[in-house]
Amino acid sequence: MKTVRKLAAIVLVGAMALSIAACKKSAKKVSADEFVSACNEVGLIIENLGGGKGIKEAWGGQSSDGSLEANYVIVEDKSAAKEEFKMYTDMEDTFKAMGADVKMSSNRMEMSMNDNYMLAVLADDMMISISSQGAESTEAAKKIVEKLGI
Repeated sequence: MKTVRKLAAIVLVGAMALSIAACKKSAKKVSADEFVSACNEVGLIIENLGGGKGIKEAWGGQSSDGSLEANYVIVEDKSAAKEEFKMYTDMEDTFKAMGADVKMSSNRMEMSMNDNYMLAVLADDMMISISSQGAESTEAAKKIVEKLGI
């Protein structure tokens, strides 16, 4: 009986360690070229938004009908990226109240509801946001996410 309890305790501790490790996975920083390539693969119209006040580099992509939008930004100050990401995470309760499925960590927020999808990822000085409306656009959005490994 003691052996069974010890074995059960070991299994539970192992499962907890794996789940904690999965939650702590940090977001992967991707290059602008990777972002543009992933957006091109699903047919988005890509625009180099350049730099500017506090922004080193920015790219935007949109489907022809506007149902899918993806944005990539590299900022000069990491705290600005954190503030931008916080605007998304502050909406968690609102999304949940609307019945959305929200998955969130310290650097990644993913929301899905019906055929709508939204993702915000923060990695160092990089912020990516993707939003879609409709099943076809949501499928394309998830292809971008998969391609980028975010």
